[in-house]
Amino acid sequence: MSRAETTSGPASGILGLADVQSQALVEDSADVVIIGSGAAGATAARVLTDAGLDVILVEEGAHLPTAKLRSDAYSSFKHLWRDMGFQVAEGRAFTPVLQGRAVGGTTVVNGAIIHRLPEPIYDLWAAEHAVDKSFSYRQLTDVFDQLDRELSVGPAPDAVFGVNNQLMQLGVEGIGARGNRIRRNVKDCQGSAHCNQGCPTGRKQSMDVSYVPQALARGARLYAQCRAETLHSKSGRVSGVRGRFLDPVTKQKGPRFSFHARRAVVLCASAIQTPQLLQANGFGRASQLVGERLQCHPGTGVVGVFDNPVKLSFGATQGFETTHFWHERMKFESVAMPLEFAAARLPGIGPELMHELESFNHLAIWGVQVRAQAFGSVHKNLFGSTKIQYDMLDSDIEILKLGVQRLIRMMFAAGAKQVLPGVHGLPDRIDSADEAERLFSLPNDPRLFHCIAAHLFGTAKMGLSKYSSVVDLNCQVHDAPGLYVFDSSVFPTNMGVNPQHSICAVSWLMSERLATRKH
Repeated sequence: MSRAETTSGPASGILGLADVQSQALVEDSADVVIIGSGAAGATAARVLTDAGLDVILVEEGAHLPTAKLRSDAYSSFKHLWRDMGFQVAEGRAFTPVLQGRAVGGTTVVNGAIIHRLPEPIYDLWAAEHAVDKSFSYRQLTDVFDQLDRELSVGPAPDAVFGVNNQLMQLGVEGIGARGNRIRRNVKDCQGSAHCNQGCPTGRKQSMDVSYVPQALARGARLYAQCRAETLHSKSGRVSGVRGRFLDPVTKQKGPRFSFHARRAVVLCASAIQTPQLLQANGFGRASQLVGERLQCHPGTGVVGVFDNPVKLSFGATQGFETTHFWHERMKFESVAMPLEFAAARLPGIGPELMHELESFNHLAIWGVQVRAQAFGSVHKNLFGSTKIQYDMLDSDIEILKLGVQRLIRMMFAAGAKQVLPGVHGLPDRIDSADEAERLFSLPNDPRLFHCIAAHLFGTAKMGLSKYSSVVDLNCQVHDAPGLYVFDSSVFPTNMGVNPQHSICAVSWLMSERLATRKH
């Protein structure tokens, strides 16, 4: 049949499985087809539609309007997180790899933390990967300024700073370090502490409430619950994408689709899903790097017990941080979480766990993320499922130990009466910072820690040659004219800070370039 009319779907302009279920085939065409609606995809749509191009957005996840968000953790994991948060990397330990899967991508469920690409990282990329031949740091800075204005970036105000963040500030200063309020993309934050479950008030400027609606208002069309499978070519140029509608929760199948791209197909599906699409379609083979060089920021948290109430249920979810030790490859930040999340982090089971949960309102939680040097990989296994392999180096674990020790010191400096380190080999509860020194006598084994992996990079890296990189300096796949990658897959390494702003900025620059390129 012909192009699906947006008037037959929701007033929002987003078509999902229920809107097309009666059709045998959904076809549409546009200047650019973008796969993914997170930081990279939504930014690309915002820039390209502003330049007057016709755009289709393809999103595997569902669209959950703010009014339909629920506060319980189970609902958010079921509807907003990939594989309900059970996606893991295999190594010596199984490490959860956290990603959102919804209209807006991971921006819907992240902590709203905004950082600019550190200049030393840009300099590293320039020296070793020729990124300076693609864009300057000055160009990035100009885009960062624009993003700040459009996404309401700024520190949490006093009214919603919250006790957890106040205590971390005391702890950071108490060990002689410098810290700062986190810059966040939130407009008039209400302090609901629900960033990781989807903002219940729509104040966080995630892509589903910012750049996606902007692009739709300019004529873009977004197909949700829509799984891209095949990239097809015409006359030696990638010219579209095929796949099928699929409910990611119920696995109910819908019609197949075929979307034609007159100018380009842009992959913005993340450093996990983008390389799998490239692999499935045979692109990027010359370098043998598609799906390789996966880097991330492994992290863990420490819990402090305080005499006075902390009340993690109120305040900016993540409002204070320190990059004082960034050059030692670590960054610290406050972390609020609901009771259900905290239960997985507390010691004990059954009645013992119930007793622990009685103190929930007196708990503070802070985390450390490591700019790890390990590389992993992403491929399909024999059954067609995603297989992520990643294992921290011993040197990464040594940094993690030092980070945990510093977190414990911060907790006691802020007045904690006890700390729950969450490290196998240490007591469940410790009463002084000196007890943390036992960390350094433990083996360098990732199984000792409750780690998660966030912020994913490098599986389709940018570079000059098709033999040493997957995409060129315009982010076009070397052996696939018309196919581009604008997400963090192209980043040569991890960054040591939260990447959303850098992903948006690189996508912005590449989208401007694509909009003006003659085809």
